[in-house]
Amino acid sequence: MNVWPLPRITFRELSTVRESRLTALVTHPAAWNTLKSVLELPIAIQAEPSTRDRDLFESLGQGLPADIEVIYAVGDEIIIDAAKMVAYWSKKPLIIIPTAFVSDNPFTWTSEVHEEGITKETVTGPAEEVIVDWDVVGEANSTQRGAAIVDLLSIVTALLDWRYAAQKNKTTPETRLNPWAVGIAASLAGQAIKSAPAIGQGTPEALRTLLDLLCLAVQLDSQLGHRRASHGTEHVFAELVKADQNVTHTERVAAGILYAAALNNQDVTPLRAALTAANIRLDVLKSADIRAAAIALPDYVRQGNLPYSIVNEQTNTENVKDLLAKSTLIPAKAS
Repeated sequence: MNVWPLPRITFRELSTVRESRLTALVTHPAAWNTLKSVLELPIAIQAEPSTRDRDLFESLGQGLPADIEVIYAVGDEIIIDAAKMVAYWSKKPLIIIPTAFVSDNPFTWTSEVHEEGITKETVTGPAEEVIVDWDVVGEANSTQRGAAIVDLLSIVTALLDWRYAAQKNKTTPETRLNPWAVGIAASLAGQAIKSAPAIGQGTPEALRTLLDLLCLAVQLDSQLGHRRASHGTEHVFAELVKADQNVTHTERVAAGILYAAALNNQDVTPLRAALTAANIRLDVLKSADIRAAAIALPDYVRQGNLPYSIVNEQTNTENVKDLLAKSTLIPAKAS
């Protein structure tokens, strides 16, 4: 087991960045068009990946020219995951410039990749540095600016899964329930719920709070050596549910949080209120896709030998209609 550190996080205007090392840039066209006039980077090669294909990331990393000295990631989600993999395979330092706090991935030591049709977390180690320009983050689209709150609210349902597994004696020696860790994680989620309205408004203080909470949650996962305190059924649901290209992974996880809470017989009202206050879109998934994911979930969990939860004891059709109504993802009359 490794305990990974956080990246060094610096707060400065991007116009002050003066990179002298020959650079490989991983970015998204929209993000780069916005920031290229203020960032001084000696770019030798540029990649704009649009999928999380593991083979693509590996080939980019192994094929990086030897004279490249540093990798920059400018953007969010897939851009950061790709850059981590490229840095891992090329053994070059990575600097991340997020354009919004869409998820916790600027601060984690893993990358989410697609391999054989399955999303897998691959250990890459953390970035060397994350540069945060508050003006850039603050000016991001309101539905994306603080969307990483979803990674904090997922603690609520992840802890329900972890506790349930412990009650059924289904944890492993490595993932045995730690009461102190549960307390810390629960307090982080509680503060995120309290901060949701301000995060939705994009106030500088709230965005700094969001960053701090994300870093604490990531470091807790690293100390534990697993992610049972932050990842559970909600993330599995997000992997399963089909979605249009304009639906982000974060938005799929948000739907998964509501469904996982309903599975555990919890009132989803506080979670839905926090997600709504933070401007997380909850109406972007199609009802048929939500229903299909809910039905497929039990078999997917059992066949994949995923961490134990209440899902393991469901049948594929058991109470799905009622659960979807309780989750508020599909009204009772439509489910």
